[in-house]
Amino acid sequence: MMRLAEKIKLVEEVVSVPHYNVAGYTHGKLVYTTTEEGVACLWSLDTSSGLKTRLADDVYMVGNIVPDSPLAVYTKDVSRGREQQRAYLVDVRNGKRREIGEVEPRRITEVCFDGKTVALSTASEEAVELWIAKPDGSAEKVYQTRDLLFASSIYHGRIAGVGVLRGDPRTYEIFIYDLSDGEFTVYTPKEGASNRSPKLFQEKMLFATTAFGGERLLIYDLKEKRLEEPEYAYKDYERFDFTEYVLFDWFEGGRIWFVGKREGRTRAFVDGMLIPLPEGFIHMLTVVGDKVYASHSSLTEPRKIYEVDLTTGKVETVLGVGLPSRVKTRLDRAYPAKYRSFDGVEITAYVVESADASKPGPCIVYVHGGPWAEVADRWNPFIASLAVCGYHVVAPNFRGSTGYGEEFRRMDIGDPGGGDLMDVVYAAEWARGKGLASKVAILGYSYGGFMTFLATVKRPDVWDAGVAGAGITDWEEMYELGDAFFRRFVEILFGERRELWKDRSAAYFAENLKVPLCIMHPQNDTRTPLKPVLRYAAKLLELGKTFELHVLPEVGHAMTRMDDVFKVLFPAVLFLEKYISK
Repeated sequence: MMRLAEKIKLVEEVVSVPHYNVAGYTHGKLVYTTTEEGVACLWSLDTSSGLKTRLADDVYMVGNIVPDSPLAVYTKDVSRGREQQRAYLVDVRNGKRREIGEVEPRRITEVCFDGKTVALSTASEEAVELWIAKPDGSAEKVYQTRDLLFASSIYHGRIAGVGVLRGDPRTYEIFIYDLSDGEFTVYTPKEGASNRSPKLFQEKMLFATTAFGGERLLIYDLKEKRLEEPEYAYKDYERFDFTEYVLFDWFEGGRIWFVGKREGRTRAFVDGMLIPLPEGFIHMLTVVGDKVYASHSSLTEPRKIYEVDLTTGKVETVLGVGLPSRVKTRLDRAYPAKYRSFDGVEITAYVVESADASKPGPCIVYVHGGPWAEVADRWNPFIASLAVCGYHVVAPNFRGSTGYGEEFRRMDIGDPGGGDLMDVVYAAEWARGKGLASKVAILGYSYGGFMTFLATVKRPDVWDAGVAGAGITDWEEMYELGDAFFRRFVEILFGERRELWKDRSAAYFAENLKVPLCIMHPQNDTRTPLKPVLRYAAKLLELGKTFELHVLPEVGHAMTRMDDVFKVLFPAVLFLEKYISK
């Protein structure tokens, strides 16, 4: 039996493993982010000399890098975790930084750059907005709406992005905003389709769409107003069938690179040529002549940056570290598994077995956030920490998860805490039935925290314990406390069915709680505010329930500092040791 002190030390080692992520390449420098210093910072690597230069500290988001421009745009949270951000520009040649000063701090959801103009999609208390800014620091709000929208590209006077723009919460339409005349145009190749991440180049727009069955990459000619199939020099991609195109863009005069995904694993293609990267997940890449730089990870390997030579196929690690040996040896196999839910729908779960746990042994059903996200074969410090501490982990991609087709994602709209909750319940039953689990705890953060709260009161007999991080206990109160972006998010998630808010809120079923519950919540969380959770804890106290409450001071919902991750995992590991390890 591993001692508790050793578990805490292992968690610290897992959380301390730095991440590396490609941002782009310009002026002979690879621009990337890393958490080497415990917080996300922006760096450059001179690929000729090997010289590294830190460009910015405590970075929240980085925009696309334009090869012709020496400038990189990034944002910082200036509100101690409340996600009120400012935007900045930095010159990668000399590290000189300047603030985009006319944009007051606000929630920034996307950043785009074409070398001359920055485009920001933002949210205030009252509206969702589009801003533009120039390298001299000047800025202007050009559009505002109540609709949910995200900018994904700016090119020569046009901004493109997607949003829920025609009132149907199940679809995402494309918008094109013309800066010259202020015209806001909504486009979709087919009513009822979902479209993603349009990228502009000259008079063309590359985007992913479900308009013609499954998800496909298409090009829309803005001048001729016609759809085209992309053309590639190589045909390697034809051997694969992807459910989602997670990344794609133009490069070098109109050629295309893309990353396709199926069942949580990805493959990358440059002009149709397969890039020989390890099995797992590609987070980002950039193409530089005959070289590709890609950030990649798996459930058992942390995020690193690889260089791939397109002429020789040689793959080298340029930035990244391996796991400490005593961490690596405790991570057993990671694999996808399938099971049928209550209504026959097939659910895929990723399983990470612990080398330090027996079979059956203590097991965690890990519920991801989002809900429009997934657990893929990529590094996750929560899952890795639990596994090295002696817990088998089952992470279901319940209905509503991305990566399994648009119809599967849409199954959650209008029913959060309904069918998806049952998918999570059936994951616990699957783990027991397969001889993997003796005791089972449910654990999640954000939407996973909501699911933990609800599962422990709606299906209390399934669990031996629950751990809820940054969760939701009362949808109505969350809505009232949210800004314009998150109020609209709640409306879309529930498919405008406000009558469900009460039924899917644990606050109204607290008396049903039977198992010990550990609650961790950031003090400055503006996505899932603290106040409703404090009310829930007070109700549990009145009812005499067994629970722990940990409020994380000066921490927000998005954990950009590695210490913040540890602050969540530390009480969780202590709690799990007491209630499901023995």
